[in-house]
Amino acid sequence: FGAGRGMGGFSDFFESLFGARRGARAGAGFAMRGQDIEAAIELSLEEAHYGTTRTITLQTTAVCSTCNGSGMQGKQPCATCRGTGVVTHPKTLDVTIPAGVRHGSVIRLAGQGEAGTSNAPAGDLLLYVQLRPHPLFHVLEEGDVELELPVAPWEAALGAKVRVPTIEGAVDMTVSAGAQGGQRLRLRGQGIQRRGSGRSDQYVRLKLVNPPTLTESERALFE
Repeated sequence: FGAGRGMGGFSDFFESLFGARRGARAGAGFAMRGQDIEAAIELSLEEAHYGTTRTITLQTTAVCSTCNGSGMQGKQPCATCRGTGVVTHPKTLDVTIPAGVRHGSVIRLAGQGEAGTSNAPAGDLLLYVQLRPHPLFHVLEEGDVELELPVAPWEAALGAKVRVPTIEGAVDMTVSAGAQGGQRLRLRGQGIQRRGSGRSDQYVRLKLVNPPTLTESERALFE
């Protein structure tokens, strides 16, 4: 779910895409752990790097207060939960996203899934992290990032010190004389956060860009 978007549609979204849950619901009087709920949460690259907190709302189940989860009222099925021992209700949670999560990471919230039957433990909520595409950085499979950097032909030919964007701000990088378009340079430790192991590396791929127009003196210098 993108930053700034409301989470009220969470339940509809997960019902349509993640309707299948783990486990099976038991009948009245049969104790069984609650089902796990699986859903997706969308993050920006910055949120994954620094960590963040998200408030989400979803439809889940809780133990029926009328029959205390037994599913029975005397010898009859409970009218409130229709004998299931659980009732459906909306739940709002504040979810802490740790720094360094990656695309496909799973955040497990124990006991926040569906209620168990006959007082059995609740299931878990499993949030699968999805990273939105970034306008500058491409995340590589090993967790490093890559950036395409435009450089002028004379900077590549003669060498230059250039400013390069990173996830935490611009840094200086030296382009050696004779650099070629498509050449890949590495900035150690300037990538995104890895959980418990510092930052990954950032690769910079050079892209030679000619000026759109040339003055007479510039054209003479080129010639």
